[in-house]
Amino acid sequence: MLVLGVFLGSALWWCLLSMTINLFRARITPTTMEWLNRVAGTVILAFGVVTLAVSP
Repeated sequence: MLVLGVFLGSALWWCLLSMTINLFRARITPTTMEWLNRVAGTVILAFGVVTLAVSP
């Protein structure tokens, strides 16, 4: 039951995420996508730096 619950929860999450992205896809221009990629890359880099700084 636990594995089934995790699977169904994950599947539901991805379906909702895909449908939400599909709704906003027409509104996102290439320039907006470029900025979103830059922001996401910066956040991921910051998490990496913090992880390296905190780990012993």
